[in-house]
Amino acid sequence: MFDLLKEIAAYDIITIFRHQSADADALGSQYGMKTFLKECYPEKLVFALGEDVGSAAKLFPPIDHASDEQIEKSCAIILDTANTERIDDQRYSTAKKVIKIDHHIVVENFADVSYVDTNAAATCEILAMLFKRAEYQVSPACAKYLYLGILADSISFTTTSTTQNTLLAAAYLVGCGLDVNKINQERTGISVEDFKYATRIRERVKVEDKVAYSIMDADDYESLGLNYNLAKEKVYALSDVIDFEIYCLFTEDLTYGSKGLYNGSLRSKNVPINEIANVYNGGGHAHACGVKKLDINQIKNLIDDLLKLSNSHYLK
Repeated sequence: MFDLLKEIAAYDIITIFRHQSADADALGSQYGMKTFLKECYPEKLVFALGEDVGSAAKLFPPIDHASDEQIEKSCAIILDTANTERIDDQRYSTAKKVIKIDHHIVVENFADVSYVDTNAAATCEILAMLFKRAEYQVSPACAKYLYLGILADSISFTTTSTTQNTLLAAAYLVGCGLDVNKINQERTGISVEDFKYATRIRERVKVEDKVAYSIMDADDYESLGLNYNLAKEKVYALSDVIDFEIYCLFTEDLTYGSKGLYNGSLRSKNVPINEIANVYNGGGHAHACGVKKLDINQIKNLIDDLLKLSNSHYLK
């Protein structure tokens, strides 16, 4: 793993990519890596690329812009992305070298060099442990970006993917001058509109045994001034209920060109659900994954499958 830093450092131009609909782990690993490289090699050109961002973007710097020629001369680092279709900016493929660092299950081999740790709670955890083992003291800014990503993907250290290394990575980042209290205030503060929308999601919730889900139309979030990217991330509104083993938020996405098609965020406390997500145009982690482009009937079928899975799990 340490050799990756040497390979990256051999290039004068470094381009950093992540997945579409970027969450805090995608952005945190991207800007954490960029900040680290610029601090170590101020003479190098380092670009954080991609256009498709969600509400987490408010916690990170603006995106960069690189020319086709710059990307062609660069070492491209792909973070937090399991397959090429999800990479936000397909120009990565023209780079001289492609390096992949990720914590998702391997879906596609597309890089010259890959480091994948599926036991890590977040890609930010992988980077933090890399810098820790290399005995770097990263800046508070770099530490902040990585810590935000770890918090997001571990849901504040509450998921089953949280391990000793997750906490060691967080402790290392705090030791680099992180202001934990300030970060938590920045991260958890929500607008009145967000609060109202989370309430609306709870009001619409349907519960079948241990499975809870809400289906939200575009009118539901647009009427509160939210866009799709902001609305789809509110699955947390259904968390923390003891009786909900599996909880899901389905959000209508009008970019498909017609009404009635939804993307879903699925979460589970104990039951692995990623294999079912794979059947419904999705995938992800064992207990946190997504599905795409489903109509109402497909959502009903998905809920039925999740119910069967949950029941079989607790009958064992």
